[in-house]
Amino acid sequence: MMWIVLVLASFCELGFTVFMKLSEGFTRKNYTVLTVLTVSLSIYLLSLATKTLPLGISYAVWTGLGTVFNVIFGILVFGESRNRKKIFFIALALVGVVGLRLSA
Repeated sequence: MMWIVLVLASFCELGFTVFMKLSEGFTRKNYTVLTVLTVSLSIYLLSLATKTLPLGISYAVWTGLGTVFNVIFGILVFGESRNRKKIFFIALALVGVVGLRLSA
C-alpha cells in the first residue's frame, strides 16, 4: 500500500514541477497556488510512505520516479528533445527504481 502512496507522491512531484514552470517564476497566481498545493501534497504523501518504508529508498524512488515522469511529460507535452541517450538514461533511472523496490 505504501508503495502506491509513494508513486502518487512522485506523480504529485510531476504536478508541482509542471505548475512551477507554468507559473513563470511565480508571476501567475493560479499556477503558483497549484504549485504550492501539489508540492505540499507530494511531501505529505512522501511523509506517509516513510512511516513504513526506509527513508533512503523512499526518497530515491520519489525523486527517481519524479524525474522519469517529468522527462516523459516534457517530451510528450512540451516538445522537449528526445534522443537515444536521454531515453537510455531515463530507462536506467527506472531500472534503479525497480531495483530499489525489489531490494526493500
